[in-house]
Amino acid sequence: MTRNEILNNLKGVICPIATPFDRRGNVDEGHFRENLSRLAGIGLGGILVSGSTGEAPYLTESERLRLVELAREVIRPPELLMVGTGLESTRATLNLSQEVVERGADVILVVTPNYFKPMMNTAALVEHYRTIGAGVKRPVMIYAIPQFTGLDVDTATIVKLSRLPNIVGLKESSGRLDYARTVLRGAGRKFLVTVGSANIFEDALAAGAVGAVLGMANFDPTLCVGLYQAFINRQAQQARDLQRRLAIFAQKITIPFGVPGVKVAMDVCGYHGGDPRPPLLPVGPKGKKQIAAALREAHAGLAA
Repeated sequence: MTRNEILNNLKGVICPIATPFDRRGNVDEGHFRENLSRLAGIGLGGILVSGSTGEAPYLTESERLRLVELAREVIRPPELLMVGTGLESTRATLNLSQEVVERGADVILVVTPNYFKPMMNTAALVEHYRTIGAGVKRPVMIYAIPQFTGLDVDTATIVKLSRLPNIVGLKESSGRLDYARTVLRGAGRKFLVTVGSANIFEDALAAGAVGAVLGMANFDPTLCVGLYQAFINRQAQQARDLQRRLAIFAQKITIPFGVPGVKVAMDVCGYHGGDPRPPLLPVGPKGKKQIAAALREAHAGLAA
């Protein structure tokens, strides 16, 4: 796809695909392919490989590259292949970004570097993203997830980053609607904002966000896509109902249990989730029952 085609298609629900592991703890390529094949062509805007839900911090660079190769075999336009490449150093991030572009990535997602938090001021972040944006041939998005990184980038800095060449958007995962609204007002509509919190999905769309990257799309993509389509088609009542159901997933699965909970829900829904990679621990028996109950609650009354 051309750059304009990529930007035009960067919308809707993007699934941050989970990474299944085998009993030895290695990436299970067969199950990864099967999950991708079930998700492809059902209305998603695309797939994110090596995001937080994909346990990116626990993957080696060679594993990340292999997952991109596998995903590129399955994901076809107009669906996008987004890839998380954020590492701590600018040089390492740029090298990995260039490698995934060579393997077919459409969009690069770069989490804010965060180890030296006091030094990650506006000047440092501008230089980091300027270098990456100039060094890759595909659009670059900023990934802000302060609950994991511990780095809360102020909105004025995000707006300044939005002016950089080839920095086309933001994945905002704090769940703060006011933050997303402020960025949207300051950066303008050409800067593509997606949210990572299902709790604010509908409201964020109303504020001007182009979509969402939702971990729950791994186990119920239909519900996620349905909300986006209902909003686009101005079916307000249906959108509100689906928003309520997605909030159940968020409040009772993804927030309390995180990635291990997403993987349990995937297993319940017929996908391949399995155990997370240590030091993440799998969900215990009580938690699994709670996740199954949340799935039943969210689906109650839905037409088959």
